[in-house]
Amino acid sequence: MLKDVRFMGVKDAIKLAPSSDTVIISILNQFEECNRPEHLHQFRDHLILHFVDTFEKPGEPEWRDQMSEEEHKVICKYDEEKAPELIDARRIVEFVGRHHETPDEIRLVVHCQGGISRSAAVAKWVGEAYEVQLPQLGDGIHVLDGANPRVLRLLSKASRGLRQGE
Repeated sequence: MLKDVRFMGVKDAIKLAPSSDTVIISILNQFEECNRPEHLHQFRDHLILHFVDTFEKPGEPEWRDQMSEEEHKVICKYDEEKAPELIDARRIVEFVGRHHETPDEIRLVVHCQGGISRSAAVAKWVGEAYEVQLPQLGDGIHVLDGANPRVLRLLSKASRGLRQGE
């Protein structure tokens, strides 16, 4: 069972000591990939994702959940980049669900480059969906205000789909 979730930037994730009671979700884009902690495999489990920190502007139509290569090129700054998609959210939902079902107490760590948007969105969703503590909140550094709204929307949709057997 997940006992808590922590979110952070890559600099803090690199400093984490490997632990058998910790699972990690690592979210970076291809230009940040060189910063990914090398010791992720030393934790209980890890999930590596590749997408940029982008989202629809307030008041604009939502982007498609799964986009074509051309749509990614329009949305992202560089041709090789990829916006978050429903498939990424499904991988997160499945990973979190699998570890929440274990009888062991597990800590979830989510990191992105800055620890502000992508990782905050995942932490916020996990906290709400599984009623898991976010012990960092209130420390004056970690806040959920910057949580990526697209990632949150896709996680909600993926979790509903999983419950409905989609």
